[in-house]
Amino acid sequence: MDTPRGMDDLLPREVALKRRIEDVIREVFKLYGYLEVETPTVEYYELFALKSGEEIRERMFDFIDKGGRRVVLRPEVTASIARLVASKLKAVAPPLRLGYIADCYRYDEPQWGRRRRFWQGGFELIGSKDPLADAEILEVSYEVFNRIGLRDHYFKVGHIGILREILSSYHVDERVQDRILTLLDRKMTVEAFDLMKENGVDEDGVQVIRELTKLEGTDLRRILADALNLLSPWKEACKDLEDLCEIIDLAREGGVESRIVVSLGLARGLEYYTGFIFEQSVPDIKIALNGGGRYDNLIELFGGKPTPAVGCAIGITRIMQYILEKKPEETPAPSRPKILLASVGDVSKKYVMRVARILRSMGFGIEVEVLSRKLPSAIEYALKSGMRFMVIVGGREEAEEKISIRDLELRRQVELPLSDRERIMEALAGVERI
Repeated sequence: MDTPRGMDDLLPREVALKRRIEDVIREVFKLYGYLEVETPTVEYYELFALKSGEEIRERMFDFIDKGGRRVVLRPEVTASIARLVASKLKAVAPPLRLGYIADCYRYDEPQWGRRRRFWQGGFELIGSKDPLADAEILEVSYEVFNRIGLRDHYFKVGHIGILREILSSYHVDERVQDRILTLLDRKMTVEAFDLMKENGVDEDGVQVIRELTKLEGTDLRRILADALNLLSPWKEACKDLEDLCEIIDLAREGGVESRIVVSLGLARGLEYYTGFIFEQSVPDIKIALNGGGRYDNLIELFGGKPTPAVGCAIGITRIMQYILEKKPEETPAPSRPKILLASVGDVSKKYVMRVARILRSMGFGIEVEVLSRKLPSAIEYALKSGMRFMVIVGGREEAEEKISIRDLELRRQVELPLSDRERIMEALAGVERI
């Protein structure tokens, strides 16, 4: 029997890689002051139906629970964080820096980078409108990718407020704006422009947005000059553009050395974004490994007070797939004990268990030989498993309350009293204790 489509078993090597990525994310939580939280895997449908976006609404695992309530397996976590801030954390003084590592579920068509169960690691900075907050999200993303070893990554940045300001000036309803931005995100530009015209955007407005979507590159000053020329009738959009430039400058000062591509036509599938948005990728794949942006209205939508916020969701599952396929040599080996406890002769099982208990109480990982292998076979198994030592007990060792420790690398063996913890620790000094 196989797993449901798009739901993957993780083998020891894959779990080891996942743990390493999670450890890096948690290191950066500590480095920047993000406090880790957990939210439920099952949430109410309305939480994500309100502003998570058409793409997510179409792909949620939703069902009626036994109490007759419509619930979902969470498709992302930012909405859950907004709910948490609006309820249990509403009395906490800003800014709030919250982090999470969570599994999410979407009924996607399984393909590269898209699984129906996947993990994300998120950073959410809540309570500040300052561009310093947006720049910090770029910084933490940069730090995580570098520590993982993805040093060739780059950012694509934009500002959704620019497009919303233009559409709002033509009195385009927010729901229609969401639909237009979703179409742009899906690269369905013809349909997006047609929908603009249907909702009162004249040819001049459509042409401005068309030209903005073509403005993309690393020459920030050129793009700024061209965009300001296009946006002169929209003063707030010009301010948004200046805000984007300041965020980039601050991120550079904060140590972000990656290539930054400015893309004024960038749109993301989530409807709650209100300002700065970004994606983080590596050159040899087409799908983003991280993404995020500013969502200043979401917490208020869930009953909280007006609260600005910005964050990102790092695709742990996507990064795993990339490393496993493109950089398999960087995949860590599963962690396992470096010591095999083997018995010979007529030693009692009770003594074997006692020796294992004492060695573990000293902080040593111990794997007990349970297949009754003869000593040469046990040694062969230990070597193939990457073990450094064997602890051998037999009838004589039991009678004398001793153990024999064999160093498989140096090919030497010592016999020590089981009570002599100091000498045992010296003999096993090549093994990291837990």
